[in-house]
Amino acid sequence: MPEQKQESKKPKNIKRARKWVWCAAIVIVIAAIICCLFWTVWKHKSVDEQLAAIEAARAIPDEENAAIIYNQLLEDYDESSLSLDFLDEDLDNLTSHEPWLSKDYPELAEWLKDQQDTISTLLQASKKEKCRFPIITDVQQMPVHMDQLWAMRRWAYLLIRTANNDIAEDRIDAVIQKYRCLIQIANHLYQQPVAIDFLVGILIDSIALRGMRSLIVESNLTEEHLRTIEAALPQTNDNWAEISSKIIEFETLYGRKNLRLFDRLKFAWWSIRIEHSFERTHIDYLRLLADRRGNRILIALRRYKNKHDHWPQTLSEIQSFVPAEILIDPYNNGSFVYKLTDNNFELYSKGLNNIDEDEDEDEDEDDWPIWPGPR
Repeated sequence: MPEQKQESKKPKNIKRARKWVWCAAIVIVIAAIICCLFWTVWKHKSVDEQLAAIEAARAIPDEENAAIIYNQLLEDYDESSLSLDFLDEDLDNLTSHEPWLSKDYPELAEWLKDQQDTISTLLQASKKEKCRFPIITDVQQMPVHMDQLWAMRRWAYLLIRTANNDIAEDRIDAVIQKYRCLIQIANHLYQQPVAIDFLVGILIDSIALRGMRSLIVESNLTEEHLRTIEAALPQTNDNWAEISSKIIEFETLYGRKNLRLFDRLKFAWWSIRIEHSFERTHIDYLRLLADRRGNRILIALRRYKNKHDHWPQTLSEIQSFVPAEILIDPYNNGSFVYKLTDNNFELYSKGLNNIDEDEDEDEDEDDWPIWPGPR
C-alpha cells in the first residue's frame, strides 16, 4: 500500500515540476523582454547622445553657414520652374554637355533669364567656405532630405547649362565663376557626414570638372584665366580614410537608431553592409581624384601649348608645371597615359588593374578617360 501511494504521487510531482519549469521559463522570457526594452531605451539614449555630439561639433555661426542661403532657396523652390519641357531629349542632352548660342535656342535663353535670381543666390552661397545642414537622425526625415538633394542636383545642371551658353558667347570669366560655384556646392555637400550627400557631391564635382576640361583644352585661355581656374580646383590629396571614417560613424549610428527592435539582431550585418557599400564609393572617389589631377595636368598641357604652340610629346615635358604628385594616378599609384593623336591628345587612367586597355574591346576594361571625357 505505501508503495502504491508513492507511485500515485509521482505523476503529481512531475506535473508540479513541469508547471514550475513553465512558470520559470515565462518569467525568464518576460524578464528578457523587459531587459531588452530597457536596453533599447538606454541604447537609443546613447545613440541620440552620440548623434547630438556630432551635431554640436559641427556647429558654426549662421553668418558663416552657406546652408542658410540654400535653405532660403529651398523655401521658394518650385520643381516645375526648372522644368525644360520645351526641349526634346536630344536638345536637353546637347545643351547640358556642349556650348550653345542664345540665337540658336531663344526659348532656352529666355528661360535662363528667369533663373537669374536662383543663379545669383547660388553664387552668393559659393562665397562661403562652410556649410552645415542639420544632420538627419530619423528615417522619416529622409524623404525631405532627398528632395533637398534633388533640388541641389537640378541647380547644378542649371549652372552647367548656363556655363555652356557663356562658353559659346565668349564670357570666359562668367564660365569660370559658374564652375567655381559648382565645385563649392560639391564641397558644401562633402561637409555633411551622410553617404548620400557625399555621392551627390561627387556627381556635382564631376560635372564641373568635365566642363572645365573642355574649356581648358578647346579655348584660348590666358595665363590669368588658367590661374583663376587653378585656384578654383579642389584639392587632390587622398583623404579617404578621414572621409570614410566620419561617414561610417554617422551611418552606423543612424542605422542603430532607426532599425526596429528585432532587426537589431542584424546589426552586425548592417555594419558589414555599410563597409561593403563604401568599397564601391571608394572607387567613385578614386575616379574623382583622377579627374581632379587630370584637370591640373590639362592646365599644365595648355600652358605648354601657349608657350610652344603645340602639345608636348610626353608628360615628362610638363613636370616643371605641376607638383610631382599630380602626375601620379590615384587609382594605382602608377602614371597616367598620355598619347598624341592627329589633332589633339588622349589622357586617361589605367584604372585599378594598372593595365593599359586602350586597344582592348573587352567590356570589363577599367581605364578611365579624362580627355576626351567619358562618352
